[in-house]
Order: sequence, then structure tokens, then C-alpha cells
Amino acid sequence: MERYGHILSGFYEGYFVKLHDDSNATGGYYIFLVNDLSAPTDGGDYWVEDIAALESFVESSQWEIEWVE
Repeated sequence: MERYGHILSGFYEGYFVKLHDDSNATGGYYIFLVNDLSAPTDGGDYWVEDIAALESFVESSQWEIEWVE
């Protein structure tokens, strides 16, 4: 699973997010963040151990995300 989206509100508002299922290698999920898709100058990444932790991370960040299909 990989999902891409634009964070409309919450922590990191205005940033772009990529959720990456890394369960085959690490058992968890990566969350990548950048402030601009074409020329990022800020961002970061997080790793969570499972889908429940991913859902908790997104919920605690109070994100409203516009997903790109």
C-alpha cells in the first residue's frame, strides 16, 4: 500500500504525505512528509509498528487529508 495526499488541516498543515506499507521488511509503516513536491525544503519521516499505530498517529495529528488516487 502506498497512499499520497495533501494535509488540509492539523499538524503539518499544507504538507504532502506519503504512507508506505513496509510490513514485508520491517513489519510497520513509514510516513513521509514534505512541504513542496517539486522543490522540498522541509519535511521528515516517521515509522510506526503496525496499522493500529498508523491509525493512531493520523488521528492524533488531527489530519484532514485530500488523498490523491
